Amino acid sequence: MFEEIEVEAYVYPTEDLGKVKRAMLNLIPELEFDAFDRGEYILLTGKTRNKKALQRLYELFRGQAILDTARLMLEEGTFGEEIIFKVHKQVAYAGKVNFNEESPLGPITIIIRTKDPYRLIKWLAPRTKDGVPIE
Repeated sequence: MFEEIEVEAYVYPTEDLGKVKRAMLNLIPELEFDAFDRGEYILLTGKTRNKKALQRLYELFRGQAILDTARLMLEEGTFGEEIIFKVHKQVAYAGKVNFNEESPLGPITIIIRTKDPYRLIKWLAPRTKDGVPIE
């Protein structure tokens, strides 16, 4: 359903690199990490091609009852064969999803590369009626 998922975040000197990794893994498991020192911050990136990597987001969207919001954010973030969206870093560390990216420490950016973004969105965040998926 997707070719690759890339997750990235800036890690500032006041932050713990391990905690930012944990925040990323709470959303997308099985990431392989690279860190790039940019002076004022570290750019932490994680990538995976594991076909079960989106299962956690699938569960979080349903468990938090945010399918409609998730679908909207995914659709708005679709550019060709990429779906790009940002989530709140500290909320991700707590094991939840919040699309409010406004944070003094910056967001986590998730990039999903797929040949069929609308099929993926339909699976990950289907339309609902009274909170129940209808697709």
